[in-house]
Amino acid sequence: MVYAAEDVKENYIVSSLVRGLKILSAFTVKGPALKVSEVAEMTGLDQATVFRFIYTLEHLGYLVRDEDTKRYHQSVRMLTLCLPARASLPVRELALPTMSELSQKIDESVKLAVLDGVDIVMIGVVEVLNKMSYKSPIGHRMPAYCTALGKAMLAFQPLDRWDHLISMIDFVPRTKNTITDPDEFRDTLLQVRQRGYALQDGEFVEGLGSVAAPIFEHGGEVTTAINISGLSTLILDKNKIDSMISGACESARAISAKLGYVPEMVR
Repeated sequence: MVYAAEDVKENYIVSSLVRGLKILSAFTVKGPALKVSEVAEMTGLDQATVFRFIYTLEHLGYLVRDEDTKRYHQSVRMLTLCLPARASLPVRELALPTMSELSQKIDESVKLAVLDGVDIVMIGVVEVLNKMSYKSPIGHRMPAYCTALGKAMLAFQPLDRWDHLISMIDFVPRTKNTITDPDEFRDTLLQVRQRGYALQDGEFVEGLGSVAAPIFEHGGEVTTAINISGLSTLILDKNKIDSMISGACESARAISAKLGYVPEMVR
């Protein structure tokens, strides 16, 4: 059979995949947790169809069901789907000029990372020659719980995901300063969320510290963050800490603005 051009395009479309993606798209920052009936109403699909898709997505680990509320939300595994694309998205290209400017201004290393589950992956680095710092090449993976970058991103995840995220963390004591108590870590995330930036003083590597700030995307999501890192005695010095914090926060805001983020959209 010979198809017209329009028919060929339609014939190639997998309708079940379209429905599955439509269901996943129903989960947003403003509505991260939904019941089957709510997804059906939002997508226009019948509840039986929605249930089968959601059951499959839960089985594959992309959705998680809250037994108390009977609502579903996207799991952190969803982040692994977008990670390959994330490294090549405009965020890195948009961020590098701002990162270079900040690095020159403060004479310290500036880094950009993306959140992958409860780890962070480095996607941008501006190093300072002859400066002591933890070398983090592109693609380098580190645990989020003991890094300022990780805390800055985890703190701005939807609150109803915190329990699940924290339960996934293996709180290994990297140094004597590492936070290993889940409740203490939760309190730390609350502080980060309230003040808008994260600090780290020798929690991952003794003697090294950093200041990090979250980068907000157009819809208010946070999957990337920027930091200033180096020797704790320099980064966290009482005479320099304020300028380090303002530098990281101002740079993060500038990058967020380039991504189309409007502050009023914050959750």
